[in-house]
Amino acid sequence: MIRLLYISEATDGIDEEAINGVLKSAEKNNPPLGITGLLVFGGGVFAQILEGPEQAVLQKYVNILSDKRHHNCRIVYITTTRERIFKNISMAALEALPMELEHIAELDAHGKDAIPADAFTDLMSVFFSRIQAVP
Repeated sequence: MIRLLYISEATDGIDEEAINGVLKSAEKNNPPLGITGLLVFGGGVFAQILEGPEQAVLQKYVNILSDKRHHNCRIVYITTTRERIFKNISMAALEALPMELEHIAELDAHGKDAIPADAFTDLMSVFFSRIQAVP
């Protein structure tokens, strides 16, 4: 199983309806593929974490590349994992808080350099805590 984080830039005019479309599609398509994850958006940026079987996640990412709702898509973190962070969540969505956008930008700024695992894990813990707090 792998975990992949990619970042992209939202196309102008992306609204709540478009985000809901992503979630509805994920609710339908992700469970049969064994994919779970989180979509974070705000400030014209998307950050999405995908977890699941390697081939399924990589194929989903390839499909995501052709989505017209965003551009300049790039993987900023990918790792093997034994445990999911987002268990039983086909795809959740969170609007990023300003500090979270800053942390996402810091991860993206690493470019081809390795991202420290603890920086990624800390940010994912924040996102997971926020998901759990949503009624």
